[in-house]
Amino acid sequence: MAGLTTILAYGAALLAVVAMATTTIRQLRYAMLIAGLAALGHFALTDQIGWAIVCFVFVAVNGVQIWVLRRRARRGAMLEEEVSLFDRLLGIDDPGRQQHLRDLMQWRDVEEGEVLMRQHQPDPPLIYVARGGVHVECDGKIVGTCGPEEFLGEMSLVSGQTASATVIVAQRSRVATFDRDALAHYARAVPEVDTALTHALNRGLAAKVRRMNEVAAQGSAENAPKA
Repeated sequence: MAGLTTILAYGAALLAVVAMATTTIRQLRYAMLIAGLAALGHFALTDQIGWAIVCFVFVAVNGVQIWVLRRRARRGAMLEEEVSLFDRLLGIDDPGRQQHLRDLMQWRDVEEGEVLMRQHQPDPPLIYVARGGVHVECDGKIVGTCGPEEFLGEMSLVSGQTASATVIVAQRSRVATFDRDALAHYARAVPEVDTALTHALNRGLAAKVRRMNEVAAQGSAENAPKA
């Protein structure tokens, strides 16, 4: 019995490490589900009922999330926000590639005042704004805004540098956060996805630079001495 509980404990720990090395949300969920089952068996056999209950809840939550992922995959149903992202912005119509990208993103609603990334933050997330809007601040000053169908953090993703600005939610928004490492790995493996993503990010950066230049030009005209 002692040998079995030891094997279960080590198995749970190793599976947790494996989960951290996965490249999709689906793989992460499955690995953590099996790790949770192993941990549940360990705590149940060693009569640690409290920890066994915690593991049971952990397994149940992962099981529900896997069911949701499988249901969405079977139905092929995409969220309205995902349709906008894949069809209009990225131009990716292959169902398999769409599903893979869906596995790399996490949707959530964010409230006004929430900080999505901070200036000089290392490895900031790549965020897609589906609805709402955000303020972009540099050295404490608002230098721009971003709204629907725009990316945040793309400059850091392309350059590999820290975040160039702080991003604060200006109004209740719907955003998707990408697993940037897994996304980069997938883009390298699939040239079509890499091309679509690169074009979308470049278009977004160009639009932001154009808006910043317009704001700067307007400010210069307002501050110019009057005749």
